[in-house]
Amino acid sequence: MIGRRGRTLRKAGKRRRGERGQAIVEFALLMPVLVVLVMGVLDMARAYSVLQVVTNAAREGARVGIIPTTTNLELTTTVDTFLTAAGQTGCTTVGTNVGAAAAAGASTVVTVSCDFTALTGTLIPGWTGTFPLAQTATMRHE
Repeated sequence: MIGRRGRTLRKAGKRRRGERGQAIVEFALLMPVLVVLVMGVLDMARAYSVLQVVTNAAREGARVGIIPTTTNLELTTTVDTFLTAAGQTGCTTVGTNVGAAAAAGASTVVTVSCDFTALTGTLIPGWTGTFPLAQTATMRHE
């Protein structure tokens, strides 16, 4: 019995030595897929964070826009200040019915849009990795 067991262990050892590189090859094949997957998850988290900043900036602009003495310049400055404090630049702001331009009961509408650049944009051929994120906030004059 001892002889058989020893022979079986030797055969198993030979087989394992022949398969040493298998794990490395499989890892090399799957690594790019895993990297793109992880970067995609990070991009979605970053995009959601930027979307929340853009939403809050539009809301701040709408709050300022319903004040009767506010001008379009003050609204844009308020939104730009909020975005800069949050680390966002290069965004556009459009406000309608701002300040005295709207009667009581009318609504001020502020739209803020920013371009978001994804990390995975450099890895996917034919895609620049940039897409717009925009939010609109509406508040009523009282």
